[in-house]
Amino acid sequence: MTETIIPGNDYSIISNKGFEEFFPAFVDELKASNPQLVVEEVERIEEEVYEYFIANDTQTHDDYEEHGYASNARGEGCFTILARRVNNLEYKMEVMNKAEEEVEETIDPYPAVLILHDTWNYTLVLPAAVENSAYSQQVYDKAIKALK
Repeated sequence: MTETIIPGNDYSIISNKGFEEFFPAFVDELKASNPQLVVEEVERIEEEVYEYFIANDTQTHDDYEEHGYASNARGEGCFTILARRVNNLEYKMEVMNKAEEEVEETIDPYPAVLILHDTWNYTLVLPAAVENSAYSQQVYDKAIKALK
C-alpha cells in the first residue's frame, strides 16, 4: 500500500499559552466569521499532543479526501492544527536587533541560544501560503490573536 502525502503550508508558533486556553478561543474566533465551521479531532496518540482538522463547512470537509489542502474557488480550504507541549526547546540563533531603542549605533549580529521551558508548539498546516492567500493569512492572524 502506498501512502499519499498531502502537501500543505506549515507555520510553527511557540507560546506559553496552554492548549486548553488557546484552542476554545481560536475556534470561537473562527466561528465568529463562519458559523458552519467543522472542527474534528484527529485520533490522539500521545499525552499532551492534540491534532484537529478544521474545514469551513461539510462540503470543504468532504473535498479534503479528494483534493487535500487545496483552496476552493473562494480561496478557502481546510487546515490542521497540531499542538504539542514541549518541556525544553533550544534554538541557536543570530541576534541582529538592538536591545534598546535609545541605542543609536548598530550592533553587529552575534550568536545566541534561546532556551524555552514548559512551552507549547502550535503548527498550522494551511491550504496556501499566508503571503498568497487572504484566507490563510486570516486563519494565521486569528491563531496569533488567540495566543496573545
